[in-house]
Amino acid sequence: MDKLLTSLVDFIQATDFDTLTPGGVRAVVRHTIDTVGCGAGGFASEPASIAREVARGIGGPLVASVYGESEKCLVDQVAFTNATADRYLDFNDFGVSGHPSDMIPALLAMTESVEGTGADAVTAIYLAYEIATRLAEAVPPDGGWDQGVYCSLGIAAGQAKILRLPREKIGHALALAVVPSIPLRVTRFGELSEWKAAATGHASMTATFAVRLAAAGMSGPSEPFEGKDGLLERVWPTFDLTLTPADPSAIERASLKRHPACYWGQVPVDLVIELRDRAVLSDIVAIDVATCMNAWRSIGGGRGDAAEKWRPPTRETADHSMPYLMAAAFVDGELSDEAFTSERLTDPQLFSIIDRISVIERPDLTDRATRDSCPTELTLTMADGSMLSAAADVPRGHPANPMSDGEVRAKFESLALRALAPDQAGVLGSLLARLPELESLDAVTTLFRAFERR
Repeated sequence: MDKLLTSLVDFIQATDFDTLTPGGVRAVVRHTIDTVGCGAGGFASEPASIAREVARGIGGPLVASVYGESEKCLVDQVAFTNATADRYLDFNDFGVSGHPSDMIPALLAMTESVEGTGADAVTAIYLAYEIATRLAEAVPPDGGWDQGVYCSLGIAAGQAKILRLPREKIGHALALAVVPSIPLRVTRFGELSEWKAAATGHASMTATFAVRLAAAGMSGPSEPFEGKDGLLERVWPTFDLTLTPADPSAIERASLKRHPACYWGQVPVDLVIELRDRAVLSDIVAIDVATCMNAWRSIGGGRGDAAEKWRPPTRETADHSMPYLMAAAFVDGELSDEAFTSERLTDPQLFSIIDRISVIERPDLTDRATRDSCPTELTLTMADGSMLSAAADVPRGHPANPMSDGEVRAKFESLALRALAPDQAGVLGSLLARLPELESLDAVTTLFRAFERR
């Protein structure tokens, strides 16, 4: 094993449920509730439906529950299918590694497949967040590689822990998860496709396959990071990373979302909602946004993609368009996934607002930004020349401005009702709230199989 792989394996072996902090366990529960709710909300989507169709009938030695399917499927396929549903609404969490809760379906599936406990799942989720986040924090953000590379390693770490693999097999699982699976970030720019919802699901699937290979005895490259043509030569710049327990943990440093949209749109939408009731929409002649580089490049047209951002042709592009998100929030007083119907994408009322919006990157805001903060200022200019302004650095849901447990549960219940009856949604939420205490995931996954279009 190379030095970095050794550090990862050491950390995986040293982490157990008894080593987790109470804050870390609480965060795992909150993020799992949030993620499963997002899966219920995205269950009926076209990408999730396609994923279920492809997975249907694929069994094997390790099987788990697919949302809305009576028959269990091979864990690889479950990881892909459930992650696609969880991701579709762009409503699940955010961290430096991307959307780390994309890893949760694969970890729940593997726990179910080996009849593990809730504590096993909690430990695996905590560990996956640590591995994915700590690696992402060590790597520059703009290398062109997609977040699935971090998911692959986090999932392999968590599943290896669930399976209680010995040291050498943990190393092989990590190597086999990452060496064949370096995804391109082109998924997230220009006109976005349905693949946006499935990209990290694919990473979940290939990582799960890699772990099964390692468990069965297949060896992987011994120096995946530091070897000739390894990740630190071809993909990432060289860095040293010795993992030790962190406080707050990685999952405590991740953000939950208040709105179903790209993370970099959360603050702009918050600001619209703050100012909306203080202005008459028809009196607004200019809507000027100054923001940081990350937000401008991601959703503000800063990559030469302004045409797609000001007239998004697909739902996937719209939820990554700052002008569109803000216009929908101005009209509706909130941002919900109803803003992304095909009719709304061509709504002249939204276009009339979008055309009043300008977005610029401002150096002082970029200087103040971090990889998970979004300093943004919104100024509305009225027909009489008066102005209204609001500003914020982080959205509701960021660790510095956290959603309450009640807000998380309310979000879950509103989404769960799209796939479950009210009594079922209540039971599922209560079970997930007790995840660390569960002797089995059977009651949880029975409700996963009960999902249906509503």
